[in-house]
Amino acid sequence: MWRTLVGAVLGAMAVTACGKTTNVTPADVALQFYVTLELGGVREVPEPRALIAIEPYLTPALAGDLKAARARRDAPLPPGSTEKPPFTDGNPFSSLFEGHSTYRMGTTAMRGDTALVTVSFSNIEQKPAVEWKDTVLLLPHGTGTSRSWRVADIRYGSTWEFGYRGSLRGVLKAE
Repeated sequence: MWRTLVGAVLGAMAVTACGKTTNVTPADVALQFYVTLELGGVREVPEPRALIAIEPYLTPALAGDLKAARARRDAPLPPGSTEKPPFTDGNPFSSLFEGHSTYRMGTTAMRGDTALVTVSFSNIEQKPAVEWKDTVLLLPHGTGTSRSWRVADIRYGSTWEFGYRGSLRGVLKAE
């Protein structure tokens, strides 16, 4: 029952956020994306059901990269292999492998049709607490009154040794 309730809430949020046709800002979509990840407990490359919940917020290219990464993660390892499958450690949706405790939408900058939303994160479970900023890249989706925004990539802002570097799509393609 709990999974059904969570699924219903996530589905309603997706319809509400992506179905809204006026005054939807890139920051609104970025916030709903992170809320959906949080409510769904997504802290790794998403399983198929979790991907369905976040897919309304993603460009087709990013959704495809996440599907391919999950397939590589779930593929059998060669017999006798001592390696871990790719994407088994770490939250790919923020710079810090361990993920975040809090997040807050920051400024939005426009570069042509691309929106760049800065997101401030913290992880207070780390001692000392860790703070950082990542940037969510969003592209317009649809036209006219049905135009909204979709997450195309996340640029990592980590400055420490053991964090994701580059971007989400780069990490998904590299491992």
